[in-house]
Amino acid sequence: GDGFVIITAASDQGMVDIHDRRPVVFSPKHAREWMESDLDRIIAEELALNYCQPIELFEWFKVGKAVGNVKNQGSVLISDIG
Repeated sequence: GDGFVIITAASDQGMVDIHDRRPVVFSPKHAREWMESDLDRIIAEELALNYCQPIELFEWFKVGKAVGNVKNQGSVLISDIG
């Protein structure tokens, strides 16, 4: 069925000064491979290290600290406070 998985890794490059974790985003092909039930640990590490989308492909926005609390809800949380 439809769904999603959130995968994070330790920050690297320019992300370190923003947060200690970064999202790991795969292409659909690599995401399907990641979700295989018999995925070998070595292959999983290779996928996470070498096949995630680079941070340069994302557009980043400064948001308020309220984003970090799971009790807070609403679209106001993703408003750019630039």
